[in-house]
Amino acid sequence: MKFLITISIISCSILGLNAQTECSSFHRRSCGDKEGAVMKYDSQSKSAAMAKGQTSSFHMISYNGIDYRISVCAEEMLGAEVQYKIFQKSRVLIKEGEEDNNQNSNQSGSYDRGDETYSEDSYSEDSYSSNSYSDRYSQETSSVPNNEPKFRIEKELIYDNAEDSYSNVLEFTSDGTNSLIIEVTIPGDNDSKKLKIREMGCVGVLVERSRTKKSGF
Repeated sequence: MKFLITISIISCSILGLNAQTECSSFHRRSCGDKEGAVMKYDSQSKSAAMAKGQTSSFHMISYNGIDYRISVCAEEMLGAEVQYKIFQKSRVLIKEGEEDNNQNSNQSGSYDRGDETYSEDSYSEDSYSSNSYSDRYSQETSSVPNNEPKFRIEKELIYDNAEDSYSNVLEFTSDGTNSLIIEVTIPGDNDSKKLKIREMGCVGVLVERSRTKKSGF
C-alpha cells in the first residue's frame, strides 16, 4: 500500500512539471487582442498551469509615461470567465503614535527601513499560490532601530474584472512608477483531497506596452 502511494505521489509531481512546461509560452500563443493597437511584448508576461478554484499572483512594475495592455486567457477546460485583480502596493510613513497600534494589531509582519528599498521577495510566482489580499489593504511590519523612519506596506485594490463583466483585456496609462500585484483566480471548487490528480489547464497573462503619445499642441 505504501509503495502504491509513493508511485501516486511521483506521478502527480511528474504531471505537474509537464503541465508547467507545456504552459510556459501559453500567453504568447493564445492571449492578446489581434485587432488592437500594435504594442511591444513585455517580458513581465506570465503563464502557469492552474486548476479550478486556484488563485495565483505575480509582481509587475509599470513605468511612467507608458501605455499598457494586459490580456488574460485560459484553456476552455477552465471555463470562460477568469477573474483577475490588480493591486497597487505602496509604502506609507508611520507617524508617531501609530506604531503601537500597528504592533498590537499585526505582530507578525515587518517594518521597512527608510534608507532601504523594500523587497518584493514575499510575492511568489508559484502557480499554486493561495495567498489572498484584502480588497482595501494589508499591512506588514517589523522592528527597526527607533531612530529610523518606519513604513508600512499597503496593497490597495485598483481593478477587478469581475466588476467589468469579466473583461479579459485592460488598457491603462501608468501615472508614475507603480508596484503592482496581478492576482488570477480560476472560478470553481478547489478539491484538495490527497492524491487526487486535478484537471489542470494553461492560464496566460500577456503584458504589452508602448510609449504614451503626447496630446495637445
